[in-house]
Amino acid sequence: MLPKPMINSMKSSWAEIAAFLVVGYFSMSRSFAYLGVPQLSLFVGEIVLGYFLVCGPGTSRGRWPWIAMKAPALKSVVRVFSLLFAYGIFQVFRGISTGYPPMTAVRDLAFNYYPLYLFLGVFVGLRSPGFLPKLVRLLAWFNGIYGVAYILFFSTVPWTIPGVSANVVAVPLFGEPFGSAIVLLGLLAFETDLWSVWHLFLLNVFVLLGMQIRGEWLAFGVGLLLWGWLAKRLRQFGLAGAFLLFFFILMFALDVRIQGPEVRGAGVISARDIVGRVIAPVAPDLAAEYTDNYQTASDTTLWRTIWWAEIFISVHATPVRAILGYGYGFPLGDLVPYLEGQFIRTPHNFFLYALGYGGWLGVALFFAFQIALAKLLWRGWQRTGQPFGFLFWAACLVLASFTAFFETPYGAIPFYLIVGCAIAPAVCSQDGAALAAQGSLLKGATSE
Repeated sequence: MLPKPMINSMKSSWAEIAAFLVVGYFSMSRSFAYLGVPQLSLFVGEIVLGYFLVCGPGTSRGRWPWIAMKAPALKSVVRVFSLLFAYGIFQVFRGISTGYPPMTAVRDLAFNYYPLYLFLGVFVGLRSPGFLPKLVRLLAWFNGIYGVAYILFFSTVPWTIPGVSANVVAVPLFGEPFGSAIVLLGLLAFETDLWSVWHLFLLNVFVLLGMQIRGEWLAFGVGLLLWGWLAKRLRQFGLAGAFLLFFFILMFALDVRIQGPEVRGAGVISARDIVGRVIAPVAPDLAAEYTDNYQTASDTTLWRTIWWAEIFISVHATPVRAILGYGYGFPLGDLVPYLEGQFIRTPHNFFLYALGYGGWLGVALFFAFQIALAKLLWRGWQRTGQPFGFLFWAACLVLASFTAFFETPYGAIPFYLIVGCAIAPAVCSQDGAALAAQGSLLKGATSE
């Protein structure tokens, strides 16, 4: 038996690891994902996951990840995840047997095994009930400060991470901040005195607008609407919306311009440019009156839409492919001539990713898994009155519809960690008596 202080220290270490991953992935995205040994394709996400599965927190009945899977409250989630993971293994072998590169096929399996981080999130949520509010504050500080520095300076630094495969687009040393919408929703959900964190709001609103990621804007908007409804704060939502609208109109009228990141194609942050980027996909001629980069914004939407349509059409070319997709390892980019031969494996849409590689069976399994998570998040909100988990889940699904998310470590890993923490109250409420009787999950967990 380990000394009690040592046990307590090791218990808290898993929370620290989870916080490190969430803040790193959401704040620095792709560059943080390549932390590790790129030459061996060994990265931080896989290293932590492997250690957690083999040497995770110990209980009187065994290691946590495997014992947690037996919890009654997680029964439906585990059942669907098992099918999703098995289906991913099947698609790996199917892709290899078809002649696709084995390493590429195995790489695509991440879409199916990243959900294992859910169980680390559940452990942290059960052991540290106050973890999520503290995490949001930490992410707000780091994402806000780093994001401002990225927009004003780091985006121009040409340094890249060494050792990355030549087949991969060069990975910048300073990655794009990715967590502003999540931070803002978290502050709204957890902070009782919003005026006390006005500086964190200001920092992250600046980063949200400055990065000019339209999918993130939409995700925040959907999450904001849900917050007003679930938290019964529609009046506050209206006031906040009026304030933001007034602030935006003022910026528009004064034509305030700030130097932005060149990597987003604009190089300038202004209300007029934001309006132009929003309307460019549907009215490029009108957008030209507001931004010089209207063509880039319009073309991005156009080439992506054509690619999405081609994925959908080609998958339905045969009945077998409609059911099973192309299999892992298939170069989806080769479906359109302007992406042929390029290292682009994701269409930046989770539905079309699941459909292209796994067909409608893959789509059905993934949606079933997300619905099972949503039910637990809803139950957690009903028990605690805290809507953040459900807001986060909905906002991430919107974001994942327009960018690489569930198939990438910088989207999937923090997503499953936070969702795991958020469903902990639902797990505790349903299984409390049984788990206390076992004396293994809620009270007996250590990291020995």
